[in-house]
Order: sequence, then C-alpha cells, then structure tokens
Amino acid sequence: MRIYEDLRVVQVRLAVVQSVVALLVALVGLYFWNLQVVRGRYFKDLAENNRTRAVVIAAPRGPLLDRTGHVLVENRPSFNVVLTPEHSRDLDDAVVRVARVLGVGEGQIRERLARRAVPFRQVVLKTDAGLQDVAAVLARRRELPEVSVEVVPLRSYPLASAAAHTLGRVGEVSDKQLQQPEFQGLDAGNLVGQAGLESQYNRRLMGKDGLRRVIVNSRGLEVEEAERLEPQDGPALTLTLDADLQKATEAAFQGRAGSAVALDPETGEILALTSTPAYDPNRFTTGIEPALWQKLTTDPDTPLMNRVIQGTYAPGSTFKVVAAIAALEEGVITPSTTVYCPGYFAVYGTVFRCHKAAGHGIVDVHKAIAQSCNVFFYQAGVKLEITRLSQWAKRLGLGSPTGIDLPHEASGLMPSPEWKLRVLKAPWYGGETVSVAIGQGQVSATPLQMARLAAVIANGGRLVQPHLVKSVGGVPLPWEPPREIGLKPETIRVVREAMKAVVAEGTGWRSRIAGMEIAGKTGSAQVVAHARLAKDPKSAKLMPHGWFICFAPADKPRIAMAVLVEHGGSGGEAAAPVAHEILARYFGKATSVADAPPGAVVDTEPVVDERQ
Repeated sequence: MRIYEDLRVVQVRLAVVQSVVALLVALVGLYFWNLQVVRGRYFKDLAENNRTRAVVIAAPRGPLLDRTGHVLVENRPSFNVVLTPEHSRDLDDAVVRVARVLGVGEGQIRERLARRAVPFRQVVLKTDAGLQDVAAVLARRRELPEVSVEVVPLRSYPLASAAAHTLGRVGEVSDKQLQQPEFQGLDAGNLVGQAGLESQYNRRLMGKDGLRRVIVNSRGLEVEEAERLEPQDGPALTLTLDADLQKATEAAFQGRAGSAVALDPETGEILALTSTPAYDPNRFTTGIEPALWQKLTTDPDTPLMNRVIQGTYAPGSTFKVVAAIAALEEGVITPSTTVYCPGYFAVYGTVFRCHKAAGHGIVDVHKAIAQSCNVFFYQAGVKLEITRLSQWAKRLGLGSPTGIDLPHEASGLMPSPEWKLRVLKAPWYGGETVSVAIGQGQVSATPLQMARLAAVIANGGRLVQPHLVKSVGGVPLPWEPPREIGLKPETIRVVREAMKAVVAEGTGWRSRIAGMEIAGKTGSAQVVAHARLAKDPKSAKLMPHGWFICFAPADKPRIAMAVLVEHGGSGGEAAAPVAHEILARYFGKATSVADAPPGAVVDTEPVVDERQ
C-alpha cells in the first residue's frame, strides 16, 4: 500500500513536469511561429536593411516663370551638412565636436535629433554651408564618420522682396503641419511652401523624390551604390505676372506702405501684385533667424501681410462708382437727374458735409463722379436704402473673396440690416446708409476687389476671376470664364464717361499720360494714424488712406488697376501718381508731371457735424 502511494506521488509529479515541459515547448513553438510567420517579413526587411539602405534624393521644386518665360523663382545648388546618428559610436561626443567645427549651437543640433522620426534618416545640421564648412567636414571624415555633406537644390528668389507676397516662400515643415493630411508622407526637415504661390501649389511644385539604394557594412557605413532612381523635378509654373511691370509697381511706391494690383480686364490674369513693406523670401530658405522672425512678426507695419488680398479698407469715394451703378440700375436716378449741392446735406438729424465747403452747385451723376460730390451720393443712398445698395455691391464682387489662387484671402464687408442684426445685435439706421453711400462706415474692401470692380466697368459688365497661374508644366489651368452680372449698356456708358472725366478734369488728373485716355476714380478713407506717422509726434490724427482705381486705354481697356497708399492723404494726391508711374511703364510711355486742369479739385472726405 505504501509502495502504491509513493508511486502515485511520483506519477503526479511526473505529470506536472511533463505538463510544464509541454507548455514550455508550446510557448517556444509559438514564439518561433511568431518570429518566422507573423513577423517574418519584418525581420527579413530588417536583415536586408543591415545590408542595404534607401537614401532619398530630394527633387528640385519646379521653377516659377513670368508670362514671357522670365525666371521669377529658381533653384541653385547648395551644400547641406548632415549627421546619421546610427553611424556614431558616441553620439553625445559627436554632437559636441561637430557643433565646434560648424559653429552652431549644441542645443540646436540636439533639438533636430529629437524631431527625427525615422531610423537612419539623416539630420540636417547646417543648410547652405559655405566652402569653409564643407572643407572642415571633409577633412575630418575619419574623426566624424557620422557627418557628411550632400548637394541639394535651394530655392532662390531673384526679385527678392519685389514679389514676395505673390511668389511666397519655403521653409521647413512644422510639427503642426506634419499632422495635417496635406503633408502626409513628409518628414521633419523637408522644405515646403509656407506662403503665396509656393504654398498654394506646394504639392505640384515638389516633384517626386529620387532614391539611392546603397550597400552598407556592419556599422551602417556606405560601401557602394547598388541602385539609383533619379528624382523628377517639379513642373514649372507659368504665371500671369509681367516681371518688368512687377518691378515698376514696386518702385512706384518709393518705400511707402500700400499695395497695388493690375489685371487684364478681359481674362482676370494678374499682371502685377505688390504689397509694401515686404520681406526678402531668400532669408527663409535656410531657416530664418529667430531674431529676424521676431522682428517681422512684431513689426507694426506688418510686412508679412499681403495687403492686396488680406488688407480690408474703407473704399472711400471709389465706392461712389458702386452707388452710381446701383442708383442707375434701380431707376432712382437717371443720367439727367440733378441735385443741388450747397456743401452739406442734412438728414436724420445729422449734417453730412461735402469736401467742397462752398458746394458744387447743380450736379448730375457725371459731374458728381468727376468732381466726387458727396451730397449727390448722400441723396442717392437715401433713395436706394441699404438693402438694394448692398445687393448691388455684392453683385459687383464686394463682400466675398474673389477666388484668386493665393491662400488666406479676406472677404471684406458689405453691411446689411441682416448682417448688423446677426453680428452686432442692433437694428440698421438710415444715417448709416448715408455714410456707406460714399464708402465710409462699416463697408470695407480689399484692393483686389476694387481692381476687379474697375475691370467690370472696363469689360462691359462681366465679373472676372483673378488668377496668377496660366499653366502647370505647360498644361493650361481651366479658370472660370467672365460672368455677366446684368448691367445695362447705358449704365456702363454713363459711369465710364464719368470716370474718364475724373482723370481729364477732376480729382484723378495726376494719373494722366500724354496721348492716352484713362478712366479712373479717386478715394480717401479716413483712418486714425498712429502718432509715429502723424506730423505732430505727440498725438495721433486723421491720416487718410489714398485710393485710385482705373483702367486704360479708356475705350479699349487692356489693364485695370487699384492702388492704395496707406496714410498717404487723398487719393488724388497719393495714389493717382503711383498709378501714373505704373501705367507709363506698362504702355512704354514717358513719365511726366501733369499740369492740373482748370478748376481741378483734390479728392477728400467729409467732416460730419451731428445735430439733434
């Protein structure tokens, strides 16, 4: 019995041992199955990567050309000093040594290393390195095997700041951008478009990267090249810009803040687009210095803002063109309707004054536009009321983006009773319509919207889509054709003739060019300027923005334009001369100082006296 009990104990123990062994064998088998079947491909790739490695060859971004093929943006060869951490026996020591050799901060190198997400991906230590840096690195190849030099294309902007807001700039992709679908497949350190056309057409411009498959030794160092796939350059973008006109537009401002945009009134092609002050995009291609970035982002003159599409301003008297069209189309006035201007208009308990204190006397719509009579348009606004005035302004392209192929376009604002009630929670008052009728109050527009307004009158009543790119890689882009907005031919004729008179005998005489008839409209928007811009440095004061919209030649227009000079004074004094310089260059005419016609006036805005 005892023997039997002892045998049973042994059998139980043996069974336990057998179970444990079986379990261990099963686990080992399961582990091997996981290694060989489930993760077999992973380890196969890992083994292959211990022998070969893929090295990306950056594709040059596509160039940007003007309408005649002149190069506006190109690539130039440059040297990058790069580091591959896996090639280093002592990475910390390597960082210290290479920082000393290149004269860069250790913290900057360690930050770049921390951002690296892919093994064996090279980390750029210095972009656009000079020949002295390259020689220093190559002379220390044994000492610094983890550091090497690669030749890469670097973006170059020959026009510098002259077209910065249009062409844009490139820079390293940010961590935030890497989380966005648009930038999927990119890694830290890749250059992408960060503004302007570089941003808008980034994916098309990037091209397709090439690949080098190299054989490496046990330390990961390259032994020889096994395969090479050349990169495909990004396609060239042919723009609508005229490089010579772009330079002339920039020069016409003579360092003053403002913007100008010129377009073909038949097609909407942008011929020149300038926003000043600007910046040099070449400073961004190798990574902008923190001090310069801080200066640009805190500068009260906002050099990074594209004023043509992002600056919204009260249009001032240029809006009288809109009010005239609305009044004529709605039948509240006719071409022969006259108004007596004594120099003021009293309505809704308020006295609204004209810029000419003595008044213009009896005026019709032609004279009201030519002499910029406020009283005529005050009364037209009262008859129209804000709803109809707002509807026509929107039909003429105000209050919504134009659809230009640039990022972050502003919409401007054309107020209405519904808008005020929704946004400001207040009803609309009649006195507000009086101000809006001459482009003051809450109405605002971008220079591009005002240039398109000029184009509508120039082309006979069709709204164009402004655009900057003609073709990509030689393939034309399909842009929306001009859209009829339903203006009567008589309305166009009356307004066009009045705008011709603005230049020939009215407030826009400083834009005149000998032997050419120009149609235009001046405007001045009252704004309070900062004390640093005022003549009296101790106080801020009213310093108007000067507007001028125009098209030429008046009867067969080839160019439509809007010019805005910030805090420049009246449109006739500040903006019309800028337009003169630009038009003279475009038509190959000599620039000259025009003599004022008899009785010429300066376009200014009214002073409002409130009375109960």
